[in-house]
Amino acid sequence: MDKRYEDLIPEIEELLSRYRAKWQLNSIAWLDYDDVSQIIRTHIYKKWHLWDQKRAFKPWASMLISNQIKNLIRNHYGNFAKPCLRCSFYLGGDECGFTKSKEQDEECGDFAKWKNKKQSAFHLKMPVSLDSLISVKDRINEDELDYDKKTAKIHLLVMAELNDKHKEIYKLLFIDHMDEVKVAKKFGFKRDTSKRKTPRYKQINNLKKKFYNIAAKLIKEEDL
Repeated sequence: MDKRYEDLIPEIEELLSRYRAKWQLNSIAWLDYDDVSQIIRTHIYKKWHLWDQKRAFKPWASMLISNQIKNLIRNHYGNFAKPCLRCSFYLGGDECGFTKSKEQDEECGDFAKWKNKKQSAFHLKMPVSLDSLISVKDRINEDELDYDKKTAKIHLLVMAELNDKHKEIYKLLFIDHMDEVKVAKKFGFKRDTSKRKTPRYKQINNLKKKFYNIAAKLIKEEDL
């Protein structure tokens, strides 16, 4: 008799726990490993019919989990990261061995293209980590390392700067983690006319930039 998804939940949970260390994007406030795990569980469930049950389950499931983590990392970081990270002139940080200024700037065509087309998306996808900036953790008290408290405080401060409509949109996007397309449809936003497989909504993108700028200002002012 074929096994169902429900029959192998303990094995799936064991594998998800084992792959926890593979998720490195802890600076993403709205996507932690619990969210990643739920995405993977859904993916395994949808792909269940592809598992040849004459073969061992764990190698097949491990491949799915590993690929999903790689895809999520690529989608949330790799697609928007600076080209400098893959460049032979990269010297670490913002330093560059190619430009006259010795810093990453528009003298490099790849960097100029990234800054023009992807920098804002990078900032939206990768907000400043609240813990990655701490270099000497043993000098910081536990309250300052409480990521959840800081995140909740930032949410409250940002929403205090918004009108009622924008406050609701912010909550749906960054607290309830609702899909952008669903948010756009809920508020009657029109999609861009470009022929893309994934619809884009200029109003949503503009609001996300606004929210990011407010959050960045508040983090600096409040020393969070």
